[in-house]
Amino acid sequence: MRLAVAPLLHAAGEELRELSGTVGGLPGAAPVRFWPVKLEVVVEIEVDHERLEFGRYRHRPRVRRVRGDLTPETLEEGH
Repeated sequence: MRLAVAPLLHAAGEELRELSGTVGGLPGAAPVRFWPVKLEVVVEIEVDHERLEFGRYRHRPRVRRVRGDLTPETLEEGH
């Protein structure tokens, strides 16, 4: 899936950022750095719980497929 999604992503700036909090809830874990991307691609995900716990999913969401039939704008419209 990474190989399919990577060419669709475009950088949103030139500044590397860092996720706040701990990764996986493990104190002392190394910070996760990432390049922000433009909101251009919609993907379908699978999660293990319907609701967030403490602002996040209990386990990492899994990307199921790219939704080329949707745009971020259509999601904002409630479709």
